[in-house]
Amino acid sequence: MVKDMRKEALVAGALALGLIGLTGCGGSSSGSTADGKTAMTWAMWVGGTEDQKNWEKVADDVSNTLGDVKITLQGSTFQDYFTKMSTQLSSNTAPCLVAVQSLRTAQLKDGMLPLDDLVKKNNLDLSAFDSSMIKGLSADNNLYALPYDVGPVMMFYNKDMFDAAGVPVPKAGWTADEFVAAAKKLTANGKHAIAPNTADLFVESQVLAYNGGRVLKEDGTMDASDPTFAKGLQWVSDLTSKEKVSPELPGGDTAFSANEFMAGNTAMSIDGPWSLLDVKAKAKFKVGVTTLPAGPGGGKTFSAGSGWGISKQCATPDKAFAALKEMTGDKVLGNLAAAGRALAARTAQQTKWIDNAGIPGVAETLKSAEATAVPMPSNTNSDQLGQLFNQYLVKSINGQQSAADVMKDIAAQLPR
Repeated sequence: MVKDMRKEALVAGALALGLIGLTGCGGSSSGSTADGKTAMTWAMWVGGTEDQKNWEKVADDVSNTLGDVKITLQGSTFQDYFTKMSTQLSSNTAPCLVAVQSLRTAQLKDGMLPLDDLVKKNNLDLSAFDSSMIKGLSADNNLYALPYDVGPVMMFYNKDMFDAAGVPVPKAGWTADEFVAAAKKLTANGKHAIAPNTADLFVESQVLAYNGGRVLKEDGTMDASDPTFAKGLQWVSDLTSKEKVSPELPGGDTAFSANEFMAGNTAMSIDGPWSLLDVKAKAKFKVGVTTLPAGPGGGKTFSAGSGWGISKQCATPDKAFAALKEMTGDKVLGNLAAAGRALAARTAQQTKWIDNAGIPGVAETLKSAEATAVPMPSNTNSDQLGQLFNQYLVKSINGQQSAADVMKDIAAQLPR
């Protein structure tokens, strides 16, 4: 997500590029092709034409390796994916292979096939994967997807803007006070230090790093009325309404912060390693990366990621699991890591991503972030919480309402 998460959030118009919308075609029936192979559809969020080509190559490579299946990609934008997939899983129209983000595991699990028996049957060694992702893609003590990527939420920065302002580039482990001091120097001439972000993973990570406040508790329960989280959110909001180091948010827009950063209008952006190499390739400035600033009682960050599972409607679960093994095997995940598409959930393949990054200090920053990262739990209402954040946080960020009152309004909208 992980995410994948920022990148996919930027592509609201991706369906216009010719991506295939999620439908029931190729779902539970797992029909056959003209040459007798098992036809299998794979639902995945797609971030534009290049992303689509990337995933189509995975589908083709795995199909060729297995020989007796033909996997067809079915793409959707990230922001549409989970609502559509929830509908498909509950209406018997879901494809065999289903992408799952760790934050949304609990939301999709009722329509997913638990993989534990298939893991044992196929002697798959789960210890080869990042342990936080095995936990993140599990719910009710069952594993619902095999992970392909992982990553702690971090801070990207524009080194050119720091140099121009005479501000030392931030080191891993920097504090909230150091962040604010640097932010004030970076905000000038119509530019800001950072733009606000309402994406649930990123704002919750920012608050966790600041004071340890959490809406999603370690056991997966949700408490939107948590006073510590409200205090942390107020600090985040004050960056706009009080400190003036962040611009006002023009309505709920999870892509606003990333877009402002890529345009060179802000010096920093909260993101994850899944986006770093894409940002580096497209940015017209030198990109650096550091940890989220730590405040009193904070210092941690959330980790997240994604994987692929099997819908209960799939008529050929054994063949689907064989596909999953290949899709999350060393070869595929190594290729994705080397291409910068994902920090591989297989830990042995992560050095390929680091080597490809070519950013000074990225390995040290990643190690520091991972040392304090905790898995972000999923909850059946996580998607609704994310939508409410995007809808309501603009009031807190722009100073129209206190963070505590905004969180009360959000809590009132969630199931009790």
